[in-house]
Amino acid sequence: MIVYTVKPEKMYHLMRKQGYYEGSEKHIFWPEQLTKPYQWMMKQLAKTIPDYDGTTYPVWVWKRRPNRNEKPSFRKGNRGVILTLDIPDDQILWSCFHKWDFVMTEHPVTITEDEWNRFDQGQMSREEIEQTWERIFDFDLLRNIDPEWNGVFDPNWIQGVTPRITMDQVKRVERFMGKE
Repeated sequence: MIVYTVKPEKMYHLMRKQGYYEGSEKHIFWPEQLTKPYQWMMKQLAKTIPDYDGTTYPVWVWKRRPNRNEKPSFRKGNRGVILTLDIPDDQILWSCFHKWDFVMTEHPVTITEDEWNRFDQGQMSREEIEQTWERIFDFDLLRNIDPEWNGVFDPNWIQGVTPRITMDQVKRVERFMGKE
């Protein structure tokens, strides 16, 4: 399956040198806030991809080709690359980009206002909240939730995680310079 990832150019050079790239805790933008959600995603990836060890930080990929001028690509003057990759679909765990925000902020992915009110009134346990997070993988459910409550599901904003990317999976490299 053709997918895309955006990385700093220096990470691409590292990938060329070692032949592969894996995510790293060092590259999490806000580690105090995002380490737990990333670790949760790693557990989900381990459930889906049998040969994944569950400890290596994944690489994020997109079904749609990123626009290098979109925010938040790179700050002005920083060099980046958009890698076009060919990765077997069974090596990717797909999720809804917009619903991932709920996981990152440790809020439930609710399907009704009543469910949200339960959370808002402190009537939802941590375990119940985490169970709702699995909804970010269920595109049929997300398509069918009332758009007045959920907004319209946009299939262009599907993201994926994969355990690692290798040089033989790279089909194209587009270099760019951050403009913002």
